[in-house]
Parts: sequence; C-alpha cells; structure tokens
Amino acid sequence: MLLSPDQVKRFWYLWKQVCIANGWTKEHGLSTADIDAKRKEVLRECGFDSLTRVDKRDGFTKVKNKLLILIGTDLKAGLEANDTVAHNNARIHRHKIEKEIIPCLALYAEDVTGYVSTVIAGLTRHYKTDRPERPPRLSDLDIYPAIGNRHTKSNTCCAIQGQRLCPGPSQLEQCLMTLTARLNTLRKASGDTIHDMKLRAGLGCNCSRCCRRRRHEYSLNAPTAVTAVNSDPDWTV
Repeated sequence: MLLSPDQVKRFWYLWKQVCIANGWTKEHGLSTADIDAKRKEVLRECGFDSLTRVDKRDGFTKVKNKLLILIGTDLKAGLEANDTVAHNNARIHRHKIEKEIIPCLALYAEDVTGYVSTVIAGLTRHYKTDRPERPPRLSDLDIYPAIGNRHTKSNTCCAIQGQRLCPGPSQLEQCLMTLTARLNTLRKASGDTIHDMKLRAGLGCNCSRCCRRRRHEYSLNAPTAVTAVNSDPDWTV
C-alpha cells in the first residue's frame, strides 16, 4: 500500500458516499461482488488496477476527484480532473510559501505580509486591472506555464513563426523563486545556516545531521513486534 492510513480512510469514506449517490448498494439489488466490480472499474478509469497501486500524490488526487465527481457535489473536483498535476504542484508551492518561506522571512524582515503582497501584485498587475479592495492573494497567481506574456494550460512547446518557444515558469512559480531568492539573501547576510534558520522559525529541519538524529531516535524506540500480513497472494484492496 502506497497511500497513508489517512488517505485510505478518506478513500473508503468517499467510496461509501459514491455508492449511496449512485445506488450501488445492496438495497438496490447489487451484490457484494457487483459493488467490488464497480469500485475496480472506477480505479481502472483512473489508471490503477488496485488501490494498492495508487500513489500518495497525483494518483490519490486523481482518484479522489473521480469519487467527488461521482458523488456530484464538488464542482472544483470536476475542474481539476483533467489537470491533476498542475493543481497538485500549485498546492505544494502555496504550502511551501505559507508554511516554510513566510515563517522564515519573518525572522529577517519586518513586514513580510506587505512584501509578499507586493510580489504578487507585481506578477498579476493586481492594482492596474480592476483595482480590487482586497489585498493580493496567492490564489490570484496563475498556475499554468507562461509563454511570452500569456499563460497556457499546455505543458508542450509552441512554435510561433518558425521559432520554438518553451513554456516559462508560471506566476506562482515565479513568486516562489522570488521569495526563495530574497530569503536566501537575508539568511546569508545574517550568517545563519539553513539549519539555524529552520530551528529559529520552529520548522522541522531535513539536513543530514537532523536526519541522522531522527533515525537514531527511531531505532531506539522502534517496535519489535512483526505485523501479520494477509497470507492470500491474490488479495487486493
């Protein structure tokens, strides 16, 4: 199983809702084998022959969106269904900015919120369009690759007048790169290492020293019992 326990629980919760919404229940005359066949058919439509083959990131998002579409109550899932990778990458970039970069920037800059808003506004021309009353947000940034002054949902290259133009970074990726460069400049000026910076910001550090320490602590506290596994070689979820 590649999924986390929480993801597996989420799948089965959504699958129950799918069965109820579509009438795939014993109350509607379906047997257990019929319901299992429906579940495997849904997984095959997502490109997997078993739930054990679904990966934690793009695969799970694709399956989850498929289930939400079958339930019929989530418009966002339908919009993301055809471009799972782009939306997954966008979520990862936003999480990195909000949970890692901004807390670290706060160590060296006074008005981090104002600086981030300025970067976003510069990329989106926020105050030069309809001049909204609310401040700029990360969700305003386009998540698709840019070609020239445009953004495209295609990850392929475009040929314009005989020239081959490769997609550039999206607005969200440009924001991430700008904030990362600014953070590294301020960190180096202060004399902090990445390890020092993350500890001061209250974040987990993944440097080799911290990884070795965590592995050592885990080896001391690891359970010795062996978990039993299903003995049926043909068993699949």
